[in-house]
Amino acid sequence: MIRASIVFAAWAAATAVHAADTSVPAATAVSVPSVEAGRRAYTGSCARCHGINMMVTSSAYFDLRSFPKDDKARFFDSVLNGKRQMPAWGGIVKPETIESIWLYVGSVNRW
Repeated sequence: MIRASIVFAAWAAATAVHAADTSVPAATAVSVPSVEAGRRAYTGSCARCHGINMMVTSSAYFDLRSFPKDDKARFFDSVLNGKRQMPAWGGIVKPETIESIWLYVGSVNRW
């Protein structure tokens, strides 16, 4: 009888701990846009054309240091759908990542 009580108590404690765990698994968590995440995404995906630290080396690419801070919709549209030589990234880059890149562009431009 005592052994059954101990087993039940252990089961009840484990069940209570599991039920109290309401954290979201990392695979399903939504990333929060941030300047640092934008810097990493920019470095990995944008810098090859728009330059490291947005120092563009060719007039063939848009100089993001001159991007107007009040034209966020145009920025998103250009990234999602492409524009001139820029390919569309809509099926590749998540909206949270684009938001982070936007925050990074703003931080470099000191908006």
